[in-house]
Amino acid sequence: MSRKVHFAMDVTNNALLQVNPKEFYTKALLSNRSSAMFRQLLGIKESTKIASLDFGTLLTEADCDFVSNDSTLSAKTMDVCKIALNTEVCQFEIEQSFLADWMNAGSNGDFMPAAFATHFYDQLGRTVSDQLEYLTWQGDVDGETGTYLDLCNGLEKQLTYATIPTAQRIAGTNITASNVVAQMTLVYNQIPRALRNRKSEIKWFVASNVADAYRLAVATQSAEMYTTKDSPLNFLGYELTIGEGMTDSTMTLSLQSNYIFLADLVSDPSDITTINMKETTGDRKIRVISDFKVGFNYLNDAEWVTYKIPVAA
Repeated sequence: MSRKVHFAMDVTNNALLQVNPKEFYTKALLSNRSSAMFRQLLGIKESTKIASLDFGTLLTEADCDFVSNDSTLSAKTMDVCKIALNTEVCQFEIEQSFLADWMNAGSNGDFMPAAFATHFYDQLGRTVSDQLEYLTWQGDVDGETGTYLDLCNGLEKQLTYATIPTAQRIAGTNITASNVVAQMTLVYNQIPRALRNRKSEIKWFVASNVADAYRLAVATQSAEMYTTKDSPLNFLGYELTIGEGMTDSTMTLSLQSNYIFLADLVSDPSDITTINMKETTGDRKIRVISDFKVGFNYLNDAEWVTYKIPVAA
């Protein structure tokens, strides 16, 4: 004999307002950004040490006795920055927006249906991702801009104080279609000899205006490029990667493993809290709060080439 058993389940309105925090931060921190192509170190709570091994000269004249060659094992301490995510949306602004047609007419209770919640978190994640892209490169805790760029030091500032060989630290100029090839040639000529044949391991980041200038420079050599083809971002066999958050007329080149991105995605963030303020304070608002940790760093100063317009004193 069989029996049919029915279960009842009540789903509160708040259930529609929540988001999978791991999925949200994975998209926001690791997708469609420069740091998605960095060496990624996850689960970093406060700081970590990354080892770097330099064997020096290994080959010597053969002899019966063992001859020790120099090798150096060093470690660099890297920190993460603690960042809060706080935002608030007014119910009436939502209702007046173009998304209002997703809501029931006259709705005054569940004013954030599932369709809008999906859109809301997609937009929120995209904004977080965009701001972190600029923070990756232009962040400066001493910048005093009063913006998110003050939250953490980005690569441009850190590489300014790195002990990169003088010849590999190129003082740049404003890049245009007429000078971009010559300026990129300066970078190419300073690639360390040991890295020349490791093209597949190299990450050559260029600012958006550099990429645009290069496309125009290539297009002037072929009318076909103007009309039917997207000029490849490749210079003398090295693939160029656009760093959307880089300062104009800036370039960096090194092994991909030397670009470091740190984050804590194992247990933190453990939650993204969405609060319907109408149910607590009576304000017709939706508030989203969370926090996370990220950091940007680099390894092996001698393996870098940087191109940047000098900052006026």
